[in-house]
Amino acid sequence: MRLWHRMAIALCALIGATTIAHAATRMTAMQRATSFGLTDMRGMVYIPAPQGPAHPFDPALYQQCPGPLPYFLGQTQVYDCQGNPQPALLDAKYTIYNDSDFYNADFTPLWGVSGSQYRDDLGRYKAELNANYIRPYDWQPNPAIRNHQPFLNYAKTLGMHVSIPISTYTLKIMCGDASGDWKQNVDWVFGQIYKSSVVDKAAGMLEIFNEFDVNYCKNPNFVAQVAAEWKRMEDQNNIPDAQRLLISFPVTFGIANGLPGGNVLGVFNAIVAAPTLGIDFWKARIVYAVNTFNDGAFMRNWLTVTLPAWFTQHGIPTATPVVFTEYGRSSDQTTPPDETGQAAWVKTQFQTMWTNKPTNFLGAMAFVNEYRYWIAPPEPNFTITNFNQGPGNWGKPAAMSVHTQTYQNPNAPIGTLWSAQYQIDPQNPRQAYCEVAKVYFGTGTPPQCGSGGGSGVVVPK
Repeated sequence: MRLWHRMAIALCALIGATTIAHAATRMTAMQRATSFGLTDMRGMVYIPAPQGPAHPFDPALYQQCPGPLPYFLGQTQVYDCQGNPQPALLDAKYTIYNDSDFYNADFTPLWGVSGSQYRDDLGRYKAELNANYIRPYDWQPNPAIRNHQPFLNYAKTLGMHVSIPISTYTLKIMCGDASGDWKQNVDWVFGQIYKSSVVDKAAGMLEIFNEFDVNYCKNPNFVAQVAAEWKRMEDQNNIPDAQRLLISFPVTFGIANGLPGGNVLGVFNAIVAAPTLGIDFWKARIVYAVNTFNDGAFMRNWLTVTLPAWFTQHGIPTATPVVFTEYGRSSDQTTPPDETGQAAWVKTQFQTMWTNKPTNFLGAMAFVNEYRYWIAPPEPNFTITNFNQGPGNWGKPAAMSVHTQTYQNPNAPIGTLWSAQYQIDPQNPRQAYCEVAKVYFGTGTPPQCGSGGGSGVVVPK
């Protein structure tokens, strides 16, 4: 045998051995959850949209009549400087800028510690709920426009993890309903949480869209395409397996393919068929995430009996971890239809799942932190806190205050700054908040509901 032939055979053997060794060392999704500290996710769905005045003015009139801006979403009645209603409704999503990304330095007084008036939501959830996971929805990808690092730093200081969202707006781009470069969006987000091949310690799961199955073109292939682009960035940057995140793509609990939450099947098929992903990628990276508001007994049976059989029927690995990314109930939909009825429902929801936790169940996200005044019933009363009413002595802030924020105008060249105001309103716990705290503390004793002194930690810059 010629020397070059022997060398070629040896090289092939070496490559094969290396490939096998890499496959052998790749963690499963459940092992990855353990490695990242995500096997007991005590989460909060977090949308800290600032409340506004009873008669919000038209943002177009800010120079004439400055004042705090609320979070607008959809058609909203706005007023002129004298308090007269404008003839046309404002049809927009608006806070101090045109999206719902609150997880950045522009909103530090809501989620953290800043100045003399702040609310310190993250510190509160850590102290009062024993929460260890925060689920945001929106994440402006361009780092020149938003600075998410202080939010991530504060979560790290508190020992909390944060979902890293690829916002549903990116799905809108992929569906052809908005302009933009979706791959650039994904790459920008990647660059915000990876430094020198090491993932930010606050990063929990990568979350690709929220409920793709009811948004825009509802195409499961686009979830797989985002996952493939994320993996391309990992490979290009030589990210070791131990630093690669779990990936979720929350779906609704609507019945599809014979299962509540069954729209996961389209994404499974798309990932398995993708040339750079495949079944091994699913086994190593994917968490099945569902948004559900059903009762605890139903959900436990669904998770332990119905789901494994359905997974087997469709060739989905039964070891796939599961998380409930929205879990709660509107007080409009309970018996009685009030906060007492909501508390009873939420108590059984969480207790049933945390008692002898089922295998591969990672945890749940309490839905939701705030009374979302901008949407129709029953959505607002999913909240587990109220603005400016009810028990509790968190005391941050002691009363409503108004914060003035300078920020990058998202529709102008970098360096073009605007200034606007928003309110920081106290929030007080509902009974359901207290029931979640009891479960999240486990055998520990939660503080008196609504009490606590805050984290006392200054937000790292």
